[in-house]
Amino acid sequence: MRRSFGWVALGVAALASVIALGFGHGPWRARSLAEQGSALVAEGRYLSAVRVLSEAVAEAPGNARVHYDLGLAYAGIGLCGAAWIHLGEAMRLAPVYRHLPEGPGSACQVSAMRIDGAGQFDHAVHRDR
Repeated sequence: MRRSFGWVALGVAALASVIALGFGHGPWRARSLAEQGSALVAEGRYLSAVRVLSEAVAEAPGNARVHYDLGLAYAGIGLCGAAWIHLGEAMRLAPVYRHLPEGPGSACQVSAMRIDGAGQFDHAVHRDR
């Protein structure tokens, strides 16, 4: 009886470890993607940054910094509508982003966009309205 209790305890401990690793993997992966995406934006590699940061947003949709960096990356490749969407989401999630000096860049200023918010290259992006 004592020996079977030991095996049950070992099995429960192993299962708890696997579950803990599963829960810990998600936040770690999102943080890693966010750091990699920020570095790509800083290097001016916007298309690669969009790919990485899109995954980071899927992993952690409530992370304002990831939305902000993704907005900058979209602005860098000329997708102004997408840039404004993510910059707006960053501002909604963390009001501190309303006061940062770095915006989407001159290509995506409000005066350069049409009234409906679509930028010059947004025709390539499927947008549900």
